[in-house]
Amino acid sequence: MAAFSTLLYYIFAYHLVRSDFIRLISLVAGLFIITYFLIKSYGWNFWLLAGIGIFFRLLFLPAIPNLSQDFYRFLWDGRMIVNGLNPYLYTPESILASPELIMGEIPHNGQLLKDGMGALNASHFSNYPPVNQFFFGIAALLTGKSILGSVIVLRILIILADLGTLYFGSKLLKAMDLPATNIFWYFLNPFIIIELTGNLHFEGVMLCFLVWSLYLLHRKKWVWSAILFGVSISVKLIPLLLLPLLMKYLVKRTNIKNGILRLAGYYTL
Repeated sequence: MAAFSTLLYYIFAYHLVRSDFIRLISLVAGLFIITYFLIKSYGWNFWLLAGIGIFFRLLFLPAIPNLSQDFYRFLWDGRMIVNGLNPYLYTPESILASPELIMGEIPHNGQLLKDGMGALNASHFSNYPPVNQFFFGIAALLTGKSILGSVIVLRILIILADLGTLYFGSKLLKAMDLPATNIFWYFLNPFIIIELTGNLHFEGVMLCFLVWSLYLLHRKKWVWSAILFGVSISVKLIPLLLLPLLMKYLVKRTNIKNGILRLAGYYTL
C-alpha cells in the first residue's frame, strides 16, 4: 500500500497539470482510500506510520508547486525583507513599474515572480502576518537568487512544523486519554500532505504552534500557551476564531473572578 501511495504522490508532484481534473480527482481518491487502509492496518505501529508520513513529504522536496502560485509571493516578500524593504509598503506591481519608489534593489527575478503570482496578487499589498514573513525571509537569506532553493527551504520548514504537530499532538492525545495514533488521521492525510508540503501553504506551521499551545494549556502552563497561541496567530490569523472557545476552559464556575483575570491575561499575551 505504501509503495502504491509513493507512486501516486510522485505523479502528483511531478506529472500533474492543474487543469487535468480527472487525473487530479483520481489521484486524490486513490490516496485517501489507501491512507485509510494504511492507518487501519498499521495503526499499532506509531514509528512505522511516522516514517511513512515523513517519506511521503520528502517526495515533494525538489518539486515546484503545481496547484498553487502563492509561493511566488512568498519568495517576493522574502527577498524584499532581505533587501531591507518592508513588504507591507509596496505592491510588486508598483515596484516594477516605478523602481525609484523603494530607493533600493528590486528583488532578483522580480518580473518572473510577479508573472508567477498573477496580476491580482501583484496588484495588492502583502497580507501575510509577521512570523510568516520571517520564514519567507529565512528562505531568501539562505538561498539567494534560486527559486527552487527557496522552495526547498520553505518546504523543509513546513515538514519540520508537521513533525512538531505529530509530536505535540500525540502528547496531547495521550494527556487526554485518547489513542496517540489518532494523530495519523492528520499526519497521513493526503490533503494535508498535498496542500501544505506540496503547495507550500503555512497552515501547517500555524497548526504546530496552535497544538503546542493547547498542549501547554492542558498542562496549566498559561503564559507559555498564550505566547505560542500568539505566534500561531502571527503565522495565520485563523486561530483568532478559536479564542472565544477558551472562555469556558479558562473561566471556571468555582472561581469566576480569577478566571476572568486569567482569560484577560491570556488574550493580552
